[in-house]
Amino acid sequence: MAFSSSQASRVKYVVFLSLLLISKYKLVAAQTKSDNVSSTVPQIKHHVFVSFRGADIRRGLLSHLIKALSHNQIDAFVDHKLKRGDEILRSLVEAIEASFISLVVFSQDYASSCWCLEELVKILECRHKNGQIVIPVFYNVNPSDVRSQNGSYGKALAEHEKRYNLRVPIWRSALKESANLSGFHSSKFKDDAELIEEVVNSVLMKLNDVHLIKSKALIGIGKPIAHLNSLLQQESEDVVVIGIWGMGGIGKTTIAEELFNRQCSKYEGCCFLANVRVESRRHGIISLKKKLLSKLLDKDLKIDTANGLPKYVEERLGRMKVLIVLDDVNDSNQLEILVGDHDRFGSGSRIIITSRDKQVLAQEVDDIYEVGVLGFDNALKLFNVIAFKQNHLEMEYSELSKRLVNYAQGIPLVLKVLAHLLRGKGKEVWESQLEKLKKMPSGEVHDVMKLSYDDLDRKEQKIFLDLACFFNGLNLKVGYIKTLLKDHESDHSVVVGLERLKDKALITISEENMVSIHDIIQEMAWEIVRQESIEDPEHRSRLWDPDDIYDVLKYNKGTETIRSITAQLSAVRKLELSPRVFSKMSKLQFLDFHYNNNYSDCLELPQGLQPLATELRYLRWKNYPIKSLPEKFSAEKLVIFDLSYSRVEKLWHGVQDLGNLKFITVHASKFLKELPDFSKATNLEEVDISDCDRLTSVHPSILSLNKLEKLDISMCPSLTRLKSHTHLSSIRYLTLRGCKKLRKFSVTSENMMELDLRYTSIRALPSSIGRQSKLEILRLSNTYIESLPVSIRNLSRLRYLDISYCNELQTLSVLPPSLEKLHARNSISLQTVLFPSTVAEQLKEKRKKVELWNCLKLEEHSRMAIGLNAKINMMKFALEHGYVEGYDEGHDTKVTYVYPGSNVPEWLEYRTRENYVTIDLSTAPRSPLLGFILCFIIPMEPPSHLRLKINITISGDEDEEGKGNSIKLDVFRPLDVASDHVYVTYDLQCSRYLNSKAQNLPRFKIKIAEVLAFTESKRQGSPMRVVLKGFGVSPINASSYHNLIQSMELRDYQVNISISFNKWNWVLGSIVLCISFLWFVRMNLKRRKSKNQCE
Repeated sequence: MAFSSSQASRVKYVVFLSLLLISKYKLVAAQTKSDNVSSTVPQIKHHVFVSFRGADIRRGLLSHLIKALSHNQIDAFVDHKLKRGDEILRSLVEAIEASFISLVVFSQDYASSCWCLEELVKILECRHKNGQIVIPVFYNVNPSDVRSQNGSYGKALAEHEKRYNLRVPIWRSALKESANLSGFHSSKFKDDAELIEEVVNSVLMKLNDVHLIKSKALIGIGKPIAHLNSLLQQESEDVVVIGIWGMGGIGKTTIAEELFNRQCSKYEGCCFLANVRVESRRHGIISLKKKLLSKLLDKDLKIDTANGLPKYVEERLGRMKVLIVLDDVNDSNQLEILVGDHDRFGSGSRIIITSRDKQVLAQEVDDIYEVGVLGFDNALKLFNVIAFKQNHLEMEYSELSKRLVNYAQGIPLVLKVLAHLLRGKGKEVWESQLEKLKKMPSGEVHDVMKLSYDDLDRKEQKIFLDLACFFNGLNLKVGYIKTLLKDHESDHSVVVGLERLKDKALITISEENMVSIHDIIQEMAWEIVRQESIEDPEHRSRLWDPDDIYDVLKYNKGTETIRSITAQLSAVRKLELSPRVFSKMSKLQFLDFHYNNNYSDCLELPQGLQPLATELRYLRWKNYPIKSLPEKFSAEKLVIFDLSYSRVEKLWHGVQDLGNLKFITVHASKFLKELPDFSKATNLEEVDISDCDRLTSVHPSILSLNKLEKLDISMCPSLTRLKSHTHLSSIRYLTLRGCKKLRKFSVTSENMMELDLRYTSIRALPSSIGRQSKLEILRLSNTYIESLPVSIRNLSRLRYLDISYCNELQTLSVLPPSLEKLHARNSISLQTVLFPSTVAEQLKEKRKKVELWNCLKLEEHSRMAIGLNAKINMMKFALEHGYVEGYDEGHDTKVTYVYPGSNVPEWLEYRTRENYVTIDLSTAPRSPLLGFILCFIIPMEPPSHLRLKINITISGDEDEEGKGNSIKLDVFRPLDVASDHVYVTYDLQCSRYLNSKAQNLPRFKIKIAEVLAFTESKRQGSPMRVVLKGFGVSPINASSYHNLIQSMELRDYQVNISISFNKWNWVLGSIVLCISFLWFVRMNLKRRKSKNQCE
């Protein structure tokens, strides 16, 4: 019997579906046969399963992705590994089950394949049952199209419904769930290579995490985790602080990381702040404070003082339940600055601190857990897992392993280094290393770990010492380090060397692709360099000790041996440098003079400075003390150049060959007047010339650079214009914030993602702004913008727009549907806000926040349009996310609109001036509730309070008054509110809570039990009670949403009919008018003719 190709495809699909069902049956059968859960988890055979639509990407992205995975020793399963024939179907099911990670590449035509959709269903089944990791990659497709099945995804599923209508709801659910997972969006990357690099790095990190969990990290960790869980007192609403104490390398950080990873999903804000001791010394405690708060609030904050917090930050922290880990703290002052009074954090917050110093913890924590060494059995298991990749002994190595473990003294870091050193080596090497260990004094941990250093070749040793003595703590990406350390353009030894160091556990590479080294290993490296010349530091290759640096610089002892110098200037005694202080350091490649605060004058150059080494590749000299660089300064080999806070007026004359330069900053160089020609800086990626008071212009060569991605020219008050006559290609981030005299601006870039023009004097955006198709964030607050160009609607990826305090803006034109957040606070002249004219266009919108505080001139029809737009977006959000479990993790969980007004909008079903409404659902459609839209009329009083905490109760008819269940909502209100405001919100968490309490209740009461107003901190003063001026509620279900859409579509239809009718009326009227005119002309001619005949 012969089948057509379409019939054959359908038959194979049915077989595939049958196999999925059979695999489920076998899984259930296996579970019933055994109580051992692990027996149901398939044996892992592949690192990664790649799900993709072959026609879209097989020859392009996929081939490069597979090559990159293979290069990193990642076993990736793709379907071209399968043999031809029907066995492919069974093999696909087995391959999905046997993979650690599924990488799902969503392309334009992915949903057109039933096989791809069934693969996705199976992948998510494995995620739920086996904990499989799923990473979505959205390749040339918008995640929202996958989530909501719009565009090509909507068309494909509509076609599938004709054949597989029973499977389509399952596929839709799978697509929605997948799109809500954290993944990668190709539009965020400049090209496929960058996208692939980040995907592979993510896979590597997740595989590392999985291996940690499955092997070495969990060995011996169960007991400390259990103990710490009890100390955390999860049930307590208090802020609990615990300390983890122990020697270096004992596993404090590993335990804290494991605890953090297990607990972080339970908190609203989380931050693991690693290496506090080193990072505070290197970058300053204020930098760490900014990093901590920015991570907790998921916002890039400007923090420039050690004490205190901005009011709005204090306010937000006060209502957040947070989890903070401060790793390797060595000074109680660090704790005071970073976390301060523990009451500043919301109820239920937890703070975990690791330290080697028990005294640091003693006065700051509620409990201390002491980490001990591993027992011999666990130490042996850990050693075997790394050395043999299994937790049992290889018999012929049994005695050797036990003897080696004894030397490690139960310290995990030492065990790890020894195991990596000997993995894959023969018995003779093991015995040789044991002989070396015998000759070491007992307890010399550094000497034990130095065996790994001795096993490196000379180039690898050189790279290791550079990393340990200079680059550790600089937070440089691996790409920068590779460029800085290579001897010539075609030198690939650095790439190999970094891999070797990682394999030997001498370095780690973070998920952010940054290199770090453990303190004990760094101390070992320092000791190796000290041994180069114990008495005379000038004969060492690398200097980092402040006293050694002081001695070498003060007495001009520099030699050509010195390769790198790094000094925290606040730790160096004040000294005057000779002009020739660096003249003998001909091989100096890395020079870093930095400090924790923004000013240090310990180094002076009263007679100027003669040339630095031509080999210099990294130069950071904060607060450079003179007005010019050396006359013959050569920047030819510079990769990173940092003269922040310098007194320099001009960098250099002429055009320098800057082909290696990737990053330059002259931030806060208050005397800098001009910039040189950068036309030869062909690899320059980032320029920071912010806060340069006397800078009046930017050299045009900067705007012509093909690889420049980030340009920061903020806070340059003398800059008057920034113009480019061409549409640029590379710039992704451009900020001119605070350039108060800037009036003319015409820079656009096809890759621009963020544009910041706050506090400038511009009055108009270039009409070509619409060509920036990748722009996501546009900041225009405190400008003189009079109108937004119509082309702004073409910004199809714009998510955030801030037009606050734009006092000249009167009309806000239709904005792109992609916009999620609109801030227009205090735009006092704003009168008209326009929205799309049809329901089809409004349904494309993704609004989540519209804030129009103090826009008091808004016309009534605009206020009504805002309310209708709020209703549409809130109902749509509820329909899309109300049923998605876990959506509130890592996503915006509410839609909020606020605008001036004193009345609850009429479209809300229940409205009152009282503090409660009674909801009657007894006659409502039986469609399940998706939640409730809530409306509050916020009074302008009290003027000094920023935050309202609204306590909402829900109770049935039978419940006693005041005994209802309650939930609290927080409303942030600006200080300068000048009238009452309408505040409308759909809060996902609140709705889920109210839904759970309203189940099976035909009638229930929702009441505002209490409204408290707080100042910037809940700890300052007593809260005030506030009475709201109105309250409204609208229950939402699927039918109410569809009814709204139908009524709006009917309105659109009627409007179109009316327009058409009016159009035909005009046409008919015109015809009648023309006929009348012709008749009049004709009659007039007849009269004239008749008159002439009479005469």
